[in-house]
Amino acid sequence: MRSFRILWLWFATSFRAAPVLMSLSAVLVAARAVTAPTATYGISRLVDGIASDRSRTIWLGIAIIVGGLAVSFIADTASGWLQDTAQEKMAGRVHADLLDVTTGIPGLSHHERPDVADRLELVRERAWRMGVGAEVLLWAFATVTNTVTVLTLLGSVHPVLLILPLLGTARIWSAYLSSNRQQKAWEESLPQDRLVDRLIEVAKDPRTGLELRVFGLSKVLLERIFALQTQRFDRRVAAARWSGKVDGSVRLVFGVVYALAVVWVVARARHGEQTAGDVVLVLLLAPQVDQMTGGIAQNVYWVGEIVRSFSRYDWLREYAKQNAWQDSKTPAPARLTSGIELRDVGFAYPGSESAVLSGINLTVPAGSAVALVGENGAGKTTLVKLLARMYDPTTGRILVDGTDLATIGPDSWRSQLSAGFQDFVKFEFTAREVVGIGDVRRAADEDAVRLAVARGDAESVVAGLPHGLDTQLGKKFTGGVELSGGQWQRLALARAFMRERPLLLLLDEPTAALDPEAEHRLYEQYAEAAKIAASETGGITVLVSHRFSTVRMADLIVVMHKGRVEEFGTHTDLLTAGGRYAELFELQARAYR
Repeated sequence: MRSFRILWLWFATSFRAAPVLMSLSAVLVAARAVTAPTATYGISRLVDGIASDRSRTIWLGIAIIVGGLAVSFIADTASGWLQDTAQEKMAGRVHADLLDVTTGIPGLSHHERPDVADRLELVRERAWRMGVGAEVLLWAFATVTNTVTVLTLLGSVHPVLLILPLLGTARIWSAYLSSNRQQKAWEESLPQDRLVDRLIEVAKDPRTGLELRVFGLSKVLLERIFALQTQRFDRRVAAARWSGKVDGSVRLVFGVVYALAVVWVVARARHGEQTAGDVVLVLLLAPQVDQMTGGIAQNVYWVGEIVRSFSRYDWLREYAKQNAWQDSKTPAPARLTSGIELRDVGFAYPGSESAVLSGINLTVPAGSAVALVGENGAGKTTLVKLLARMYDPTTGRILVDGTDLATIGPDSWRSQLSAGFQDFVKFEFTAREVVGIGDVRRAADEDAVRLAVARGDAESVVAGLPHGLDTQLGKKFTGGVELSGGQWQRLALARAFMRERPLLLLLDEPTAALDPEAEHRLYEQYAEAAKIAASETGGITVLVSHRFSTVRMADLIVVMHKGRVEEFGTHTDLLTAGGRYAELFELQARAYR
């Protein structure tokens, strides 16, 4: 059943991409495929006509030859651009589908599992093979048409000769074995591929250039890359050598058998059992039979590659469907009335047995500002990801106004969120787009973008750009401007301010690259925005920070330790309790004295 689905996916994708072009191409390649064996038959008729001095047979042979040449000329002239255009449309369709499927997965689990990451990498790496699927489909159709024609002509000479093409199936078998052997070598070397690609990115990335030179890592990186490439090369070359030996042996046996068949037909002709035209037909069909079996063998390899590529694509579609949270259809609330409650929430990242969070019980009232504090690795960022529903809890539930977050549509929920992260993305767009994509629906609104820039304390950044908001950012582009880490972060903060009145504002160390004074100004902006959101929509602000001078303004401070909530309360309450928060606060205050 799955095999049929994969073949149908291949066929349907090819014809959906360019239905008219594919139909025309199919007709032309079929016509082109029969011209060579048909012309060979015309030559045999011509020879028989000359040998027996029969004008009708001579003219029939000439007509067949000329007709074949005419069809071949027309097919060659028209099919080239038709197939190229169809292939281009097919490639565009495949890449668009892949992008749509991968970006349509609402969670992040597929980024955390090495087995899934390997398969995704293989899908992306071999996507071009699906892109040539239209061409291979036409090629396979042409080969089938050619095979039927050659078999018909050989059978017309003597049925015994049909054994020859059947012997040629040995090449198909060897091609199948070779294809499997080489595919296995490719898949086994995927981990090396991914690591090599990553190391090459590190080696050429300007952001890593300083440390690579300071610590003398260039040689180490090159040696590692070379060693990995050698491992990959050795495995794949061994598979290629094995394939070459098998294919060479099979072709040698086939050639010997075919030579014996030609001798047999000549002997029959000498005894008057075959005509001179039959001998010519068999002789001229010899290279065509070899070409036919070679074409089928090539098709077996490429069809195998295409089928495997579409098999991975089918797997990706099924994986996306299974992880699409299709049962989550409840719309997000327009405003919060009671707030967000975490009931016995636990979480372990995919592929890991150790829990990052466990036994989290917490109620965050609507309209409140909450600060998460704790040492590195305490689980603060993971909790933020769960609130954004990048993952679902492994155990327990997160309730939004009493509704399980797992039942709320991910797109609906995220449309009510805004966020600023320490590991923000440096989108190399224009400054206007870098900020505006924080709310795509309002990205073209000049006033909204400039207001977000002001609220994100990024006015000085924009003022320093040669073309203001229309300046291209990033040195990879002609005329592009590179920014400092703090400037990039200010634009990322402005992006977080694009969405007005979010129900949940997530701030995960969003000012790590800024000085304390700039950070304080920004948190005043966030505090003001939080108050407005709280009064209008009951919006909640969640802040993760290591600087206790900024978290003290929060309505609720949650202290996390080893994936659990150790204590929570106001700044004053926690200092009075004398627990971990008081200890950490005193340590940090002592460092500033």
